[in-house]
Amino acid sequence: MILLSGILALPVIFPLYHFSPSFYLSEAEQLLELLLSDVRGLAVGALLSIPLVIIGFLLSREAWVGRWLWASRTVTPVTYRCLGQMIGGTIFCYFAWFKPELAFLLACISLCAFALGEYSRLNPLPTYKPVLRGVAERWIGSASVTNAEMKLYTPSLFFLMGILFSLLLFPSFALFPLLMATLVDPLSGLVDEWLGRTKIVYSPHKTLEGSLCFLSLGVLVLYFLGIEPKTSLLISLGVTFVESLCVRGADNFTVPLSTGLFLKYFGCFA
Repeated sequence: MILLSGILALPVIFPLYHFSPSFYLSEAEQLLELLLSDVRGLAVGALLSIPLVIIGFLLSREAWVGRWLWASRTVTPVTYRCLGQMIGGTIFCYFAWFKPELAFLLACISLCAFALGEYSRLNPLPTYKPVLRGVAERWIGSASVTNAEMKLYTPSLFFLMGILFSLLLFPSFALFPLLMATLVDPLSGLVDEWLGRTKIVYSPHKTLEGSLCFLSLGVLVLYFLGIEPKTSLLISLGVTFVESLCVRGADNFTVPLSTGLFLKYFGCFA
């Protein structure tokens, strides 16, 4: 089935290469050169990814560690979602720092895997059932908060799209918006889940405690990345306001994108 899928994909991909085998082969050679240009750094990224992914699976509702944590309510769907965002984002942040091109390639592959996983979960494909469907069901079954998310898990879709567009639009400083999406957003989500009491008037689904945490962490992250304190505060205020308006995981897309746009607006990067 996988070989057949590759053969069937050729008529779709080939026109993009102007029906030129030499053009296709040259692109393949460039990709191979990119992968082999720093084997040590690539190996470090792979070694970093493996334990993080294992931790994510161990914390799922069906894992032996996860069952105990879920039973004691130490882990909830929101907690698991935030931890998963931090785990996945850490991998993307490393590759964005190491080689943005590889991070972009990883984001494209992840988005394709997500689409195939969701399709196989909602419309079971016998060939992919043992892998993609099982992964999708374990992750989404643990992270979903509402029935609507079980039909299409939008938070992961928005997260991958946010990473993809950040790498595409801000390749020279993509690490900045990615760190906001990897650290600031999920940590403020945990504060919102554990300590949030005061609802924001214009956005009842968000709390003042979570937004204040987002603002504070945003300032710290941007400052330690080299942005001036005043500019860090202004950017964090803008991104915090954008984040407070989002529902159903849309902040996973708007947080990195608005961070990059504000950084360009305030002249932090050309």
